[in-house]
Amino acid sequence: MKYLYTLSVFLLFCTCIHAQQNGSAEGVVTDTALKQPIIMATVSLIKRTDSSLVSFTMTDAEGKFRFNGIANGDYRLLITHVSYHNSNLYFTIDATNKKINFPLLALTDITKQLDDITVSNEAPPITIKGDSIEYNAASFKTKPNAVVEDLLKKLPGVQVEKDGTIKAQGQTVNKVYVDGKDFFGNDPKIATKNLPADAVDKVQVFDKQSDMAQLTGFDDGNSEKAINLKLKKDKKKNTFGKITGGAGTGDRYENRLNINSFKDARQFTAIGLGNNTNAEGFSFMDLLKFSGGLTNVQSSGGSISINIADDNPNAALFGLAGNQDKSINTVWAGGLNYSNLIGKHSNFNGNYFYSHFNPNIESNLQRQYILPDSSYFYNQKSVADNENDNHRLNFVTDINIDSFTSLKIAPSFGLQRTQNNSHTNYSSFTPDGIVRNDGNNKYTSLANAFNFKNNLLFLRRFNKRGRTFSLGLENNHNQGKGQGNQNAFNNFYDEEGALQQKDSLNQMNFTQTSYNNYLIRAAWKEPVLRRSLLEISASNSSTTSDSYKKTYDYNNGKYDALNTLLSNDFKNKYNYTNESLRLRTQKKKYNYSLGATLQQSSLNGLVHYGLKDSAIQKQFHNLLPNALFQYNFTKFKNLNINYNTTASPPSISQLQPVADVSNPLHIQYGNPGLKPELGHRLQMNFVNVNPFKGRHIFMFAAFTQTSDKIIYTDSINDLFVQSSRPVNVNGVFNVTGDFSWGLPLRKIKGNMELSSRADLSKNKQFVNGVEGIIHELGMGPQLNITSVPNDKVDLSFTAGIDYTLTKYSLHPAYDIDYFTQHYETEFNWQLPKKFFISNTLRYTVNNKVNSGFNKNIWLWNAAMSKQFLKFNRGELRFSVKDLLNQNIGFSRSSNQSYIEDQQTKTLRRFFLLSFTYNLIKIGAGEGRDGGGIKIMAR
Repeated sequence: MKYLYTLSVFLLFCTCIHAQQNGSAEGVVTDTALKQPIIMATVSLIKRTDSSLVSFTMTDAEGKFRFNGIANGDYRLLITHVSYHNSNLYFTIDATNKKINFPLLALTDITKQLDDITVSNEAPPITIKGDSIEYNAASFKTKPNAVVEDLLKKLPGVQVEKDGTIKAQGQTVNKVYVDGKDFFGNDPKIATKNLPADAVDKVQVFDKQSDMAQLTGFDDGNSEKAINLKLKKDKKKNTFGKITGGAGTGDRYENRLNINSFKDARQFTAIGLGNNTNAEGFSFMDLLKFSGGLTNVQSSGGSISINIADDNPNAALFGLAGNQDKSINTVWAGGLNYSNLIGKHSNFNGNYFYSHFNPNIESNLQRQYILPDSSYFYNQKSVADNENDNHRLNFVTDINIDSFTSLKIAPSFGLQRTQNNSHTNYSSFTPDGIVRNDGNNKYTSLANAFNFKNNLLFLRRFNKRGRTFSLGLENNHNQGKGQGNQNAFNNFYDEEGALQQKDSLNQMNFTQTSYNNYLIRAAWKEPVLRRSLLEISASNSSTTSDSYKKTYDYNNGKYDALNTLLSNDFKNKYNYTNESLRLRTQKKKYNYSLGATLQQSSLNGLVHYGLKDSAIQKQFHNLLPNALFQYNFTKFKNLNINYNTTASPPSISQLQPVADVSNPLHIQYGNPGLKPELGHRLQMNFVNVNPFKGRHIFMFAAFTQTSDKIIYTDSINDLFVQSSRPVNVNGVFNVTGDFSWGLPLRKIKGNMELSSRADLSKNKQFVNGVEGIIHELGMGPQLNITSVPNDKVDLSFTAGIDYTLTKYSLHPAYDIDYFTQHYETEFNWQLPKKFFISNTLRYTVNNKVNSGFNKNIWLWNAAMSKQFLKFNRGELRFSVKDLLNQNIGFSRSSNQSYIEDQQTKTLRRFFLLSFTYNLIKIGAGEGRDGGGIKIMAR
């Protein structure tokens, strides 16, 4: 097979490299005065030619260290320890010197005073500071004009996914700071994809605790993985950035702007992006959401389905669609970020962001619907052209009133305008090929929305350590208006395929939503016993939602005939009060907490539907226990077990009884009788990291069981028209797990990572009143190998399989299993005269797809660039995307009702010529610390 040939070439290359790297170096590190071995000293192997890091390790209990597989060349050993002055030794590996032995390497105690010299230590490649892992950026070489994302890929224990998502120690990084300050809100990619790598001095990886935990010193379990980029001193008083412009075949263009001006505590950044090449400079999700708005957006096939919690009903107005992989996008976006101190005790951060997002989607899907005693097929072709304009303005002010009191104020504003146009052709037919219905549907809509959100957090710490009081206030207001036009024509056929009836739909609808939420929470934490903390908290939330819809049928040239069956006015009020009690105990090796929340909630609604009114009044009482256990075997090896319960009320769209006929063949109704979901989740995380040797093991597992789970029952008539309605069910669960094991391959100067995911779920379905059980299993093992044989070449190889098995109790004959294979190689090479070439080749194999869909896809991207001008400020780059012209968007999925194959139109082959100008000089090795200890005579 073709992919086996690719794998063989890669392994042969690695074997050749392996055969050349057979040198070694070892030694013993001791104290100059005590003549005793020094434990846990960091020993770095550095190339003398460019000061790039080759490898590093730590001394053992006897002060010993060893490096194997060293290629021929000149090297420097840098030995560092927090209690001793640094030391350097130089040696060469060649044909006659393969084994280097340093029997005694003495370090001087840092407390000793030298009479005639002063010592300036060189930073080691990696150190531990408290709970943070700190990487010295100068020790990890990156290519010229690299961005922070390229630097992160070099760091042990840090992974950067293909979509730019960052993982550290197995956990996703949700926040990136610059010199400890917010940088464009909560989007890590704005920093990693725009800031230059050579501006960074240190990369600090840590668990960011909540504001309350930082104040009390007790971990409350609400931490998230974060990265802080500590800038070089010269960059803190400088202006830097770059401007890129490019044009290509097929009217493709790509423009980018990034300007940074930092001076001490002041930070100012301006970014801009304009392209129709699907290039990404920030998170895709930021183009869709506005502050306090969308809570969950999921991709399904060629569209984006937006799931809304009760904090934003406006999204019902927006039929947004498109994603980076399965649409052709035009994007214009930009923003400003500003941070500075106000006086001596307050810090201010503000940012504004605007985006114009225009995804264009052409899709073709085929479905097989599973019925209790049979099945039928559904085909659909659709095109959509959507536009979204989004303005977002955020402020955060931290005020330190005194050493014990602080106040945080964080208001945000959002404006959004969305225009959607779609056209769909569809048909349903029996397994024998007899068409039972067909038609087409045109839909246009225009909607506008406004959002305001404000958070205030007051924190008071007392003289007694651990005693704190906090008061939080939050309010959120959304409102939106929209209108849509729908024009549909449908034909229905009898069992012989003869036309039985026709119908048409020509309507205009007007929608209006509003949402107001107020939340107040007070918490008192009191130290008890020696190492325990008692937390008593109470909160109250009040949410009012209004949803108004009027639908008019076309009548004598006007839309003036009110359709009462498709119109309603829904008012909903949801209140809850929580009283919580939790005990936390923190020991040297472990900590745990036990607690429970008593929740009393009420749901009151008034529905004006058709010609009558109906009221909804419900009361709920839930006891929600929680527990947390954390055990630290060592600083880099820990186990976390967490159990919690949640109560989630149904959304407005699930409660409204009015029909949604936007898809004439799939009509959806709400259910005013729904109860809240009660979820139980048990989660385990295990982390074992050796950052000095580049090894790691990450394990994650979670079990979720939901009582009164909301699912949709389906009713399908003899013309294959489907009606769905939400109901509550019990007996469903989900188990998910993830495993990752990585280690260095020093003989090829690379790393290997073996990972796998697994998902097992049990769900229920109701089709025409018959209950069925669905079991689904998914697995995804993957192997990744990287190699940097020298400072001119780096390459990688990835192989993975995604496997899915779905079993239907209603109709076992339609059980299905399918898998997708993917293989990818990446090769980068620095040529003489400052030329660079890069290649990425990906091969995808799709198994068991319907006829007419492409099973095997090759995707080849290549580029060549040349640096020039003084300090390499200019870069000319010629690139080609999809050189073989085979790119296609394909997905296979299965759910409780059907199995689906979908293929979408994506960007095909195009060529692009671009020019980048750097606003400050960027030279090879600039900003690196010099080799050795700097000694100056007094």
